[in-house]
Amino acid sequence: MSTIPAWIAPTIALSLVVIAACLMVIGRVAIAIGLGLRRRSRAFSAQLAPLTTDARDLLGRLKGEVEGYVELSIEARAKLSGAMAAVQTRLEDVDALAEVLQEEVEESALGAASLLRTVRRSGSLLGAARRAIKRRRSAAREG
Repeated sequence: MSTIPAWIAPTIALSLVVIAACLMVIGRVAIAIGLGLRRRSRAFSAQLAPLTTDARDLLGRLKGEVEGYVELSIEARAKLSGAMAAVQTRLEDVDALAEVLQEEVEESALGAASLLRTVRRSGSLLGAARRAIKRRRSAAREG
């Protein structure tokens, strides 16, 4: 085999030292960036904390308002259902009353028509009786 030149080993050693130094610098930069981001994220979180609290308060109030409207809607629907049932009952009562009144009016109209017919017949019978009486009186006067 052939021999390796003498300058290769120190060159490899130096390159390993440079690589190690670079990795250490990269590591320190990464740590510095991480710590900076951590500080900034804490600061940002501190700035967002009041906003988050306000948002939670607002959501709590909004939830209360929505629940109030839901309760109001439930009450309104219950009252509306009750009112509709009452109206339905009254309409059925009015319908029954209208039927009774119609029957009564029909019976009264039939009774009035019957009475009128009876009066007309009685009138014609009485008229015939009057004429017969007048004829007899006339005949008795003449004879």
